[in-house]
Amino acid sequence: MKNDLLDRFTGYFVGCLCVFFAANSAAIELTEAELQPSVLSAKQHELLVSQLQKEDTIRVIVELNLATNHGASALQSDSEGATTETSAEAQEQANEQFALQAIASAQANLQATLNQSGAVLKHSFTHMPLVVYDIDTKALSVLEKSSQVKSIQIDQIRQPSLAQSTDIIGTENAYEIGATGAGQTVAVLDSGVESDHPFLSAKVVSEACFSTNRSSGFSDSVCPSGNNDEVAQGAAQACDFSGCYHGTHVAGIVAGSSENLHGVAKDADIIAIQVFSKILDNDYCSGSPPCLGAYDSDVIQGLERVYTLRNTYSIPAVNISLGAGGYLTQSTCDSANRSYASAVSKLNDAGIAVVIASGNNGYGNKISAPGCVSNAVSVGATTDSDGLAWFTNKADFLTLLAPGTSIQSSVLGGKYGSAQGTSMAAPHVAGAFAALASLENTPDKTQILSALLNTAKAVDSGSLTFGRIAIGAAAENLMPQPEIDQQLSIRISVDNSEELYFNGVLLGGSSDWKTSKLYNVNVTQVDNVLAVKAMDVDGLAALIAQLDLDGQPFYSDENWKVSTEFVDGWQQTDFDDSQWQAASTYGYYGVWPWYKKVKWWPSNSQAQWLWSDARYDDNTVYFRYHITASDEPAPEPVIINAQALVAGQVGEAYSVTLSASGGSESFVWSVVSGGLPSGLSLDEQSGELAGTPNAAGEFVFTVEATDTTGEQAQLELNLSIAAAPMTSETATITISVDNFEDTYFNGVFLGSSTNWMYAKSYTVELVSGRNVLAVKAQDVDGIAALIAKIETEQGVIVSDSDWKISTQTLEGWNSQDFDDSSWDNATAYGAYGAQPWRSRVSRLNGSAGAKWIWSADNDLDNLVYFRLVIERP
Repeated sequence: MKNDLLDRFTGYFVGCLCVFFAANSAAIELTEAELQPSVLSAKQHELLVSQLQKEDTIRVIVELNLATNHGASALQSDSEGATTETSAEAQEQANEQFALQAIASAQANLQATLNQSGAVLKHSFTHMPLVVYDIDTKALSVLEKSSQVKSIQIDQIRQPSLAQSTDIIGTENAYEIGATGAGQTVAVLDSGVESDHPFLSAKVVSEACFSTNRSSGFSDSVCPSGNNDEVAQGAAQACDFSGCYHGTHVAGIVAGSSENLHGVAKDADIIAIQVFSKILDNDYCSGSPPCLGAYDSDVIQGLERVYTLRNTYSIPAVNISLGAGGYLTQSTCDSANRSYASAVSKLNDAGIAVVIASGNNGYGNKISAPGCVSNAVSVGATTDSDGLAWFTNKADFLTLLAPGTSIQSSVLGGKYGSAQGTSMAAPHVAGAFAALASLENTPDKTQILSALLNTAKAVDSGSLTFGRIAIGAAAENLMPQPEIDQQLSIRISVDNSEELYFNGVLLGGSSDWKTSKLYNVNVTQVDNVLAVKAMDVDGLAALIAQLDLDGQPFYSDENWKVSTEFVDGWQQTDFDDSQWQAASTYGYYGVWPWYKKVKWWPSNSQAQWLWSDARYDDNTVYFRYHITASDEPAPEPVIINAQALVAGQVGEAYSVTLSASGGSESFVWSVVSGGLPSGLSLDEQSGELAGTPNAAGEFVFTVEATDTTGEQAQLELNLSIAAAPMTSETATITISVDNFEDTYFNGVFLGSSTNWMYAKSYTVELVSGRNVLAVKAQDVDGIAALIAKIETEQGVIVSDSDWKISTQTLEGWNSQDFDDSSWDNATAYGAYGAQPWRSRVSRLNGSAGAKWIWSADNDLDNLVYFRLVIERP
């Protein structure tokens, strides 16, 4: 059943949005009564009579001619007779009151005229010179001859014009600027809104219903009370038959908000106005009644309700996603839909944008009513790939485009669903008006529409080009421009000659590259462009430039744009150079072949010589460089705060934090020359110089601080690291080698022994840091081994497999800083007492678990070097 509904609904999009009474039987504008006795032409009269022949009565919207109303004229005379001085606000209120009285008087006069005609009054508008009547042939005759009538329009029935699409139009960028819709309210004239839907929670702030009961059984009102109109909380609740999700879906696109999905103006509120009726006619509903249909008179009552609320809520836009028919021009549309033209104009004058779907018939040169009337913001649909949707109506007066395919939003029952159509495109634009109206500088309707038009992304459709809204860009466009009054100096040289423009104005030229030219201009806007036509005669060609904007330097570099093709307007500020290439750089000032031959050029300049990538062959090149001015003061230069580094000591934790000022106040730190003491490092984010140094000495190094804009500062620093203090810890080394050994401690020779049965003892001083016991052990024949113990104040260290060994003779093997990381570990051959040595070593009292150790082959390896590292704090 759900799929059938969607198929029918889609049929409204792709088929014709039919006008079910008569395609051309709409409003007729009348001339002065004395020039024409009837307000209808013969053809128009025939069409209305033809409709009355099918039905006993028809419903029409009558536009009143206030200019011929005598009651209104009398009121105006009374008003003009007042001579008391009033404030502008009081005068506005008086004018409003006069307008309301004039409308009421004209309505009463027409009713008096029609009293005996059989016409039945169905509704009188308050703010608009309109009335709705059910009329028969006799009443039509009276109306079309009355000078009180300006136009007669059949009260037609309009049908709905039916992925996170907000990313496409740039809402996140808009939100960052503050365009969220906060404090704004969008009126949604549709099939009602499920106000308790999680996506719309607490967003519906006002409700009304305008729906029609027809005694013939053609339609029923969907207002909760069953009446034709209702203004109360809950009045705009969604109806409960096919297509009733439409208004809830539209409202979600405008202002829905949840954790993972949001509408365009996520912080805006909704005025929900139900304007549809329950159509019961089998033919109208294509054989499947009931279906949705909105009478023109109900839609216009909805617009009047919005106008009434204009001072209660901040209402930047109203959304109407319905329509029927198609019109080639706005003038023919206005003539056929005078009541809509009048209502839309009324809201437009009040600063409220009336956003209306263009329709889904796929017309290439027509827009449906009421979207086609003057002052309406008509909206067509685009696809996910930013192409024009195949179903969208378009004409040369279509206002804007917005996403309209596969649009995910709220539907009935607290659920979410996808739909497509210009019905979905229009609320993107209505939401955009609300989002942009919430900017801090509170732009008005005209400014918002202008920004949306000026920043829209171009979408081509044959001979026509339309604009798809880009709300992020529009928000930036609406931000107030800062007041700029700055001086820019430009020094330039071109080998061989140039013409220089600033913001499209020719400043001058030169034909001698060896003499630089200086220009000074006043900068009064944010976005500026320096444009140069550079010409070469023969040989190498290049441009070099240096600029200064109120103390901020700029240089010729790869950020300059270059082209070898002349395009009209290339020197203008708004010229699109996005397809131009980046300039090629050929070295800084002083490079061959120009060296430092340019007169008046700063010798320390950071400017680079530029050209195209073919500097021999391209003899005419066009350059553009964008300069952004700001009313913010130029940042102070980056400075590393000078400080004398406190001295450190080997083995002691060290920490000092460097600091800088100026620039963007956020820096990246690095060491650019010299070297830090071993064991110390510089944190690039915090500037902390920290660690535990393990080497003494005087260290000189240069640090650099770079801010987020690339500005840098350097400072040379000196750091003294003192040696670790000597400790008073003593140790006794007792050692025996089968057959004999040479013993070293921290590179100092201690002694030798040639009899393994008599252990040799040495007393040594342990120092802070690294201590090394090194032994050269030799064997004469048979198996070989070393055994030792080192008695320290902190305990006994014995010979075991942690000792390092090598059978290679290496220079410096016995020194303190020798790297023995590649040496093997010793092999243990048993504890003291093992065969063949048993316990025969004199003076090795209390072996403390010492083991006999050697290389992996203690029979053949007769020369083995041992090392043991003892660390002390």
